[in-house]
Amino acid sequence: MERLASHNGPTDGKIVRPSDKREAKKVALIQCAGSRDHNHLPYCSRICCLGSLKHAAYLREQYADAEIDIYYIDIRAHDKLDSFHQKLKNDPQVHFIKSKPAQIIEGEDGNPTVKGENTITREVYETGYDMVVLATGMQPSTAGYTPPVTLEQDDYGFIVPAPDSADGHISAGVASGPIDVSMSVQSATAAALKAIQAVRN
Repeated sequence: MERLASHNGPTDGKIVRPSDKREAKKVALIQCAGSRDHNHLPYCSRICCLGSLKHAAYLREQYADAEIDIYYIDIRAHDKLDSFHQKLKNDPQVHFIKSKPAQIIEGEDGNPTVKGENTITREVYETGYDMVVLATGMQPSTAGYTPPVTLEQDDYGFIVPAPDSADGHISAGVASGPIDVSMSVQSATAAALKAIQAVRN
């Protein structure tokens, strides 16, 4: 989705369906696709909610008649980012549906169809879209293989921060777990200070 919206992307910033290049005006954004799921990634990836909100804003800016459904477990937009969330909630063409869709199938018209149950109204839905965008979970690049240096990793492949920098390894940012940009900056600052202390000692 980011590549489609990018002006130096494959479509010069035009958000279209990758399959046939048709305009994507009715779009489903599905949160926690694989995250917060005991069969896959049980943790929250932290950045997905805001990523999907941003994608909804991209679509609304590009298509005045766009209709967007955001399927969510709960929206995690804290502090100043909550105002961005509220702005989209107040948009009559952006609909927030509390649900974790059960299935995505190909409809009779060839378009993707999302099936599931609204957890608030208990209404069973089967809705067709031009395009469905999944907010997939964040996984470490170390998942599934052993790094060239000895690093303690958790069950998912994230680096476990050492209590000190005595071994010469300092983790920062998303290397230690899913965090957003502001938290990554704080983590990197702390890592730099630890490195300075290690060199001085």
